Amino acid sequence: MYPVHASAPQTSPPTLPVFNADTAFDLLRKQVEFGPRVLGTEAHHKALKFLQTEMSKYADQTVDQQFFYRGMRVTNIIGIFHPAGKTVPDPHPVLLLAHWDTRPIADGPFSSELKKGPFHYGPQGWNRTDPIPGADDGASGVAVLLELARMFHEHHPSVGVLLLLDDGEDYGDFEADNYRGDGVELGSRYFAKHYQDDSRFGHPAFGILLDMVGGKNMVILPEQNSQNFAPSINDEVFGTANSLGYADIFQNSGSQDVDDDHIALNTTGHIATIDLIQPLPAPGANNSDAYLQWHTLQDDVSHCSKRSLKAVGDTVAAVIYNQPATP
Repeated sequence: MYPVHASAPQTSPPTLPVFNADTAFDLLRKQVEFGPRVLGTEAHHKALKFLQTEMSKYADQTVDQQFFYRGMRVTNIIGIFHPAGKTVPDPHPVLLLAHWDTRPIADGPFSSELKKGPFHYGPQGWNRTDPIPGADDGASGVAVLLELARMFHEHHPSVGVLLLLDDGEDYGDFEADNYRGDGVELGSRYFAKHYQDDSRFGHPAFGILLDMVGGKNMVILPEQNSQNFAPSINDEVFGTANSLGYADIFQNSGSQDVDDDHIALNTTGHIATIDLIQPLPAPGANNSDAYLQWHTLQDDVSHCSKRSLKAVGDTVAAVIYNQPATP
């Protein structure tokens, strides 16, 4: 008679946390309630403290990058998440980012404020301000990242993650200096130049920028610079969204060339980075997919959607949790 051996107990894979769209929408709303988060304002200062506190709840390490622009303090908030089972940062984490400041003027092509006369940007800033609420353009991407931070804290992915809330993206004049811009994309440009000064940031394997990812009836198309710099990342993200049932939002037909925070990361920082962004409106163009409230006083909570936040949050979370561990 042979001895009977008990079979090894079967272990189920760990249940991954679920992106909570209600929580993300509440985070969006809380940011908007501070008022326009424009450089140098009290609302900007209050929002900074709130975001620092939220990031510190979840990240293994939280780092502030601070510098000055025209006497105004600019602050990037960076959450470092170690790979699962590790107590040190990943040398090649995935970078996720969104800007947390808001535009000081409502100068979008469909803004009613334009009829008041031309805006003028000079050495002292803007000649007058009609700051936008920045619900979609600013708060939506940050809200998704903070909810992802909670998820990563609850169950660390196999790969390390950097969450960058960059500041000063929307302050200045995008058309200045032959469209190279002045006073814009400040935080991402600073990070691209200086991230290698801090060994904890490593050299990110790739990046995903979230900008305007909360609008109602949102559509996200493959942004052209993203397709040029990081086509495999774009394909992975759009393929993942499709597999999750979000093909109505992440559509592969058409594209738009957008100057955004990902440009400096690709060109200066040498981090292959894509931009997930709803198409921007333009006079005389087919704006059926565009967020018409862009850079207007109507960019408020009422024009945002939990389903949009959920689609982006689910997609990015799936991409991150599917990444293999860094060798």
